[in-house]
Amino acid sequence: ELKIKPMIDYILSLTEPCVIIQGIRAKESEERAKLPYECNYFGEYYERIKKNRKGKIVEVWKQDYRRKDVLKWCEHYDASVSRPIFQWSAQEVINHILSAGQKPNPLYSRGFSRVGCYPCIMCRKQEVKLISQEEFGRNRLIDAEQRMKEETPKGSSFFSPGYIPNRFCKNRTYPTVQEVFEYVNRNDVGMDDMFEPEGGYSCMSLYHGLCE
Repeated sequence: ELKIKPMIDYILSLTEPCVIIQGIRAKESEERAKLPYECNYFGEYYERIKKNRKGKIVEVWKQDYRRKDVLKWCEHYDASVSRPIFQWSAQEVINHILSAGQKPNPLYSRGFSRVGCYPCIMCRKQEVKLISQEEFGRNRLIDAEQRMKEETPKGSSFFSPGYIPNRFCKNRTYPTVQEVFEYVNRNDVGMDDMFEPEGGYSCMSLYHGLCE
């Protein structure tokens, strides 16, 4: 709703071929690792998949949003996808940014590994600990959770079931933001770096070259 559909709408407004550059890497997730280095952005509109609905197998198109408009647009134009840093490591990305005289997202220097969203629902517990100690991030998570509880019938949480042990969750299913904050700030959870030098690191970043 927020990314794919607006992107399709934009491409269909063009009256010429285009090349879409995606800055994703294979090592970011198992699903991304399955993607090709290059492809046709609308390739899924020509693929069929089988779905099991009420015990019956039916064939459907893999992508169906504005299907007629997409197929008509593709008769005249092409939308190619290129992923130039697909095989790069995270450190190679940081090195390239620094060599170009640019500055990476400042969250990297503070110890965060994923900054596409802040906070990210996939963030490490050490990152949640950092968030819990900052008023802006802490309040942002608590407010987001409250909105979800108000807008969903059964309520919800920012974190998925199993993010922390169930014994630390009052409902024994999924943890609230506050319960996660309490858990990551315990002294006995054993999530810190076992090789951390005495006095801590001089730099919080996971990547070289971000701290002086």
